[in-house]
Amino acid sequence: MFSLILPTFNEAANLPELLPRVEQALAGIDHEVIIVDDDSPDRTWEVALALAKERDDLHVIRRIGRRGLSSAVIEGFLAAKGDVLAVMDADGQHDSGLLKRLYEAVRGGSGIAVGSRYAKGGSVGQWDERRHFLSRVATRLGQAVCRVKVSDPMSGFFAIDARLFERVRPSLNPKGFKILLDLLVHIPKDTRATEHAFTFGGRLHGESKMSRRVQVEFLEYLYDVTIGRFIPLTFLKYCVVGFLGVFVNVGAYWVYAELLRVDGIISFAGFSVAVIASIETAIIFNFLLNNVWTFAHKRLRGASALMGFAKYNVACALGALVNYAVSALLVWRAWPDLLAVTIGSFTAVLWNYVMSRMITWKD
Repeated sequence: MFSLILPTFNEAANLPELLPRVEQALAGIDHEVIIVDDDSPDRTWEVALALAKERDDLHVIRRIGRRGLSSAVIEGFLAAKGDVLAVMDADGQHDSGLLKRLYEAVRGGSGIAVGSRYAKGGSVGQWDERRHFLSRVATRLGQAVCRVKVSDPMSGFFAIDARLFERVRPSLNPKGFKILLDLLVHIPKDTRATEHAFTFGGRLHGESKMSRRVQVEFLEYLYDVTIGRFIPLTFLKYCVVGFLGVFVNVGAYWVYAELLRVDGIISFAGFSVAVIASIETAIIFNFLLNNVWTFAHKRLRGASALMGFAKYNVACALGALVNYAVSALLVWRAWPDLLAVTIGSFTAVLWNYVMSRMITWKD
């Protein structure tokens, strides 16, 4: 059986036109089509369910609270019954007439068959020079990290042997839009890959999903499969936030200390109040930035954010005590107060990261 996955987000207008094309392309092939929708605001899932009532080969997965093309494709693959799994865009830009060739290529011995814009005879269609340039750069970067080389590792149009997918599934990193790239990074080097040229078409309806966020996720993925194997990206982000938090901590301390100085001199009690207040200011700053950036995939909202902030304060409590103890000790030994506070801030970063992962933004 051939299982075709159509990941969707706001594609309600496209499905009624696309599905008849797919049905025609797969005539004579035992197949199923699985639409995986990320709870689209335009209610794509509702349109898909209505269409599924008329077709025995069409199934719909509506994902609530989960989002992302790569993870949607993986979820569709896991639900599929076929021995050949495929994916294509639901916006009409991929040539559905190529589906049969991709299926036959995998049935004929290819571990993976790729619909390629850059193979001989392929084309990116009506792209402007800027998008074409960005695509070429991304392609070169993607090829550099792949075990199995193809001309278009960024394609979203391919078929794969189900057994091969199951073999590499535990290693996959379902981040961003480029599931093919992730597969090419993890499949065995001796996997046979074939490429089948096609011309990238225009969207039937709607707007492109290519955004700045998608580009950032692509760069993050490249980091994950290279340096990220040794230094996790979340830890790097946390350190960046912690580094910025040091400046917030020191800056806040300077403000509080100036307010508490009497005749240009700050008492030890005043110093203690300024340190504690600056630490809490930095904790608030770090929580907000970590929530929207470092742990964006687990972002806390509403009441959960308030509870998370409380947990974050608990998680950072020992780090704050260490921060204070180190700062106070150095001042007691006559170190400059700003330098003492800076060193105290850095001592808490690693502890706070570990506790944040365990308590606030748990896996």
